[in-house]
Amino acid sequence: MSEAATGPVRFTGTSDQVIDWLRANGVQRVRIEYCDYGGVARGKAMDIAHFERSLHHGIAFCATVMAFDISANVVLGTDYGENIGYADFIAVPDLSSMRILRHEPDTALVMGTMKWPDGRLVEGEPRNVLHRVAKRMDAMGYGARCAPEFEFFLLDSEHERLDSGLQCYSMQKRTQFLAEEYSLLDAVAAHGELECSHYEWGPGQYEVSIRHRPVREMGDDGHLFRATMKEAAMQMGRRVTFMAKPFDKMTGNSCHIHMSLVDGDGNNAFAAPDEPQHINDTCRHFMGGVLARLTELTAVFFPNSNSYRRLVPGAFAPISLAWGVDNRTAAIRLINEAPAATRPELRVCGGDVNVYLALAAYLAAGLDGVANKTDPGPPAEGDLDEQDVTRLPDDWGEALDRFEASDWAKDWFGEEFCRNYALIKRYEYDDFRREVPETERARYVEWL
Repeated sequence: MSEAATGPVRFTGTSDQVIDWLRANGVQRVRIEYCDYGGVARGKAMDIAHFERSLHHGIAFCATVMAFDISANVVLGTDYGENIGYADFIAVPDLSSMRILRHEPDTALVMGTMKWPDGRLVEGEPRNVLHRVAKRMDAMGYGARCAPEFEFFLLDSEHERLDSGLQCYSMQKRTQFLAEEYSLLDAVAAHGELECSHYEWGPGQYEVSIRHRPVREMGDDGHLFRATMKEAAMQMGRRVTFMAKPFDKMTGNSCHIHMSLVDGDGNNAFAAPDEPQHINDTCRHFMGGVLARLTELTAVFFPNSNSYRRLVPGAFAPISLAWGVDNRTAAIRLINEAPAATRPELRVCGGDVNVYLALAAYLAAGLDGVANKTDPGPPAEGDLDEQDVTRLPDDWGEALDRFEASDWAKDWFGEEFCRNYALIKRYEYDDFRREVPETERARYVEWL
C-alpha cells in the first residue's frame, strides 16, 4: 500500500461541517450510491456545489433500477416500475457512511438512504432491509459485530484466467501478480481495515479478510469492498469476479461471514469459557436459529443460478445443515479459541451474495433463535460431506418456493422486500430454465 493512510478516511461530523471537510481533504466530486437486488452499485457523481444543494433533499433516481435483473432488464410487476409510471425515488445522503476513495482521485463516496418523495422509506431496498433487522436487534438489547471474508479471481480483460495450477497459501504464487494485488488492496482499504490477504486454492484466486465492524457499517463496507475491487481492477486492464463458480470443475468463490452479538457494554455475548465448547446458551440459540431458517433463506444466501454450482460435496462449500467446532464442512463453524473473539462463522454463502441481504438474513435468523431459545443440537464432527446429514436445498426453484412461503421472512424483512425480491429472482430463474448451456449441448447433441 502507499505511504498515505492505510485505512479508511471517514467523515464523523455533522451536515454543517461536511462541505468544509470535503474541501479540506481536496475532494472535488462526490459519488452518491445505493445497491440493487443483484448487489450492483448504482449512483451518480457530482461536484461539491451540486452536492451541497442536494445535501438535505437528496438526489432523484428512477425507481425502476430496483426492478432490474442482473442484466438490467426491467422485470414487470414490481412496486418500482410500470405500476408507478417509472417514477422516482430519492437517495438522501447518509453522512455517517461518507469516506474518501483511494482509486478515484479527489472523490468521496456516500451511501444514500432510499426514500419516496413523500419521505417514506423504500422498504424493499437492501440497505433499508438490513437497517430494519438491526432496529429489532437494538430493541432486544444487543449489538452485532461482523466481518466477511471475500474470495475472488483475478482475471484478464476478457474475464479469462491469468494463472494455472492449485497452490493454496503459496507465497511464491502471490508474488506473481504482486503489483495488481497491491493496487487492489490499496483501493479497497478505503472501506475497512484489511487484516489478511492470501493466494487461495484456485489459480489466480485470492481471499481478503476485513476487521469486524458493527453490522450496519459493515453492510456499507462489504458492499463497497466488492464494487471498488471490480472498479480498481478495470483501471489496470484486469478484471475481478466474485461469481460463485466461475470455472468448471474448479473451486468457487465463498463469502464467509463471522458474526457475534455484543451486550450493552460492548462485550461478547457468546463466550462462556467454563461451559462446553466455551459458549453460552445465547450463542447456541443464535446458531440454532440460523440452522432452523437456512432452508427459508437459501434464496437469499444463494441468489443466482450459478450459486448452486458450488453446492457439491468435496468443494469446501458446506452443504450440511449442521454446526461444528472448527469444522469447515459445517454450515456454521464455531470459532472459540478466545473468549473475546468467540463467534459462529456462516460458511455457506458464495462470493456473489448481496452483502446487505446476507447480513440481514444471518442476523435475523440468529436473533430469532435467541428469542425462541432454538436448540441447534449437538456439534457435528468429521467430514459432513461424506455423512448422512440434512442438506441445504440445491435447486434454485425449490429455494425460491421456500422463501416465498415463509411468513417468518415477511415478518423480519417486510412484505415489500419479499414480494419484489421473489418476483425478480423468479424472473431470473425462469429465464435460466429456458436457456440451453453450450456445455450441455456439446455433451448431448451428437449422441441423443
